Amino acid sequence: MKPIKRVAVIHDMCSVGKAAMTNILPVFSIMGIEPCPVPTMILSTHTGGFGKPVMMPLPSFVTEAAKHFKNNQISFDYIFIGYLGNIQVVREVLQFLKYFPDADVLFDPIMGDHGSFYMNFDESYNQAMWELLPYSTLVTPNYTESCLLTGESCLEYSNEEQIARIAEKLRRKGCRCSVITSVPLQDFPQSIALCEGETVEILSKASTGRSYHGTGDLFASVLLGKLMKGLSLAAAAKEAHQFVCKCIQSSDQNGYPVKEGVLLEPNLKYLLP
Repeated sequence: MKPIKRVAVIHDMCSVGKAAMTNILPVFSIMGIEPCPVPTMILSTHTGGFGKPVMMPLPSFVTEAAKHFKNNQISFDYIFIGYLGNIQVVREVLQFLKYFPDADVLFDPIMGDHGSFYMNFDESYNQAMWELLPYSTLVTPNYTESCLLTGESCLEYSNEEQIARIAEKLRRKGCRCSVITSVPLQDFPQSIALCEGETVEILSKASTGRSYHGTGDLFASVLLGKLMKGLSLAAAAKEAHQFVCKCIQSSDQNGYPVKEGVLLEPNLKYLLP
């Protein structure tokens, strides 16, 4: 038996700007978990603040990598699904999951924010994403994405009743647990909803500082790392939120450029076991 756990990270890779795998891989490594990158796309930078990046799609890589892993008896404890980019890659990820039915799955359905789809995504992409929900042990949408996945209206201010409906709809689609971020409650615009079985818990959170690229990736990776270390969903979510807040506060104090993402490297030490 291997002395450490292993997670396959299916996500895009940016050379500059701390987002996606650039955030996720060091988090898992410092937490004592082996990250295995399975890139869906390679970019020179992330898409916010640096102008149009150089983008290189990797058609069929996810499926072919899965076959190679399987032929070499490589297995994973968890599969982290992040940015996919198009319906064809969604199909490839479905095939990847079928090669590793014993792995648990965290699905971060990256496709929108602030009430609408990101550029290049639409309802057909949303419906393709539904197909991943039955495979998901845990789904981590932001509030907008949770509404898109369930057909709920994106409200200026949400409430516990709507979040309970969203959680129930996600369960009906096959997802066992969900953590919904950036829930806009009246007095707490950055709340987190934890939905486990029929239980819904709201962690009421005020805004923590400037908005940086890549904090969703950071939250999801710390959340998963803590879960893989044996913490409960609530405890893992609280520690993930605290770590992201620490990174944001450190970045604000140092006047770090927002487009660069948060100051991650000096704060990784706080994730040491």
